[in-house]
Amino acid sequence: MSKRAGNIILVSALLGLIALGGNAGAELKGTYLYSLSNFTGTVPASSPRISIDPVNKEAYVITGDLIRVFNNNGMEIFSFGEDLNAGVLYDAAINEEGNIYVLSHSYERKSYIITLCNYRGEPIREIAITNVPPEFGGITPNRMIYLDKKLYFVSESNMVVFVTDANGVFKDYTDLFSIMDIQPEKSSKQKEKPKEVKRTDHSIAGFFVDHEGNMLFTNPITARAYVVYPDKKVESFGKRGSAPGRFAVPRGMARDRAGHYIVSDILRCVVMIFDKDFEFITEFGYRGWWPGSLIGPTQIVLDQDSKIYVTQLMERGISVFKLEEN
Repeated sequence: MSKRAGNIILVSALLGLIALGGNAGAELKGTYLYSLSNFTGTVPASSPRISIDPVNKEAYVITGDLIRVFNNNGMEIFSFGEDLNAGVLYDAAINEEGNIYVLSHSYERKSYIITLCNYRGEPIREIAITNVPPEFGGITPNRMIYLDKKLYFVSESNMVVFVTDANGVFKDYTDLFSIMDIQPEKSSKQKEKPKEVKRTDHSIAGFFVDHEGNMLFTNPITARAYVVYPDKKVESFGKRGSAPGRFAVPRGMARDRAGHYIVSDILRCVVMIFDKDFEFITEFGYRGWWPGSLIGPTQIVLDQDSKIYVTQLMERGISVFKLEEN
């Protein structure tokens, strides 16, 4: 081999190493794309529920007695809900065929209702929850998620989740409070016993089921984020504080297909990104009224392209971001 040829190979190898190093060290950033809007501008809403159609990538947003549908570019294209006669609308979830499950509560019937609708929002039938063990009865869910022909029903106040098949047949139940393993608070006085841990003193928020069937949620009281794996193994992370990567009052939580954990903080007004090992990477948003800023970010939902939908307080509506490499 000639000296010239050897130098060319050496330079090529060095350039390859530099390129690899650049990719390995690439930083992430949350880029603001748009807010969900109609022809009059951003649709005002305060912490609405939102679900994503996994096939058409449309966003379904509950505002009052309406379910508003937005296309993949963030424009409202349709709405329904006034004629469902289903009571107060709580949540919606979309299956692979584009049919819509609507969770509501009827004060007249004093119970919650699950209504299956077609893609136009026209009722097909009610879904009755069956085969529920007696000890799990009496729970009123306020959240509902559909994934892989399963329905996840969550009572955030009771801190429990039960799972059914697509037809409402009971399959499983998890007491989220018991698996959080919250330790008693130590009294400031040495002779006093640690304070008892009470269910009523805690809560969960930001419940989400990722593409692998892991259940995610936050506990705003303890400032922790939790991951419950399908085998019921539990991991948690988060530290209280106001510095980047710290939790003041964590709220929304999700996980993208690259393994990033995404957590919103309603007090710090940011969205934080952590890697698969729960190590902090970056955060974005920050308190303010200009495009790309956030006011009290609550729920986080992802679509198949890992676009991040963030609901907010103060009628700020829903902002959409994209997680990208710098």
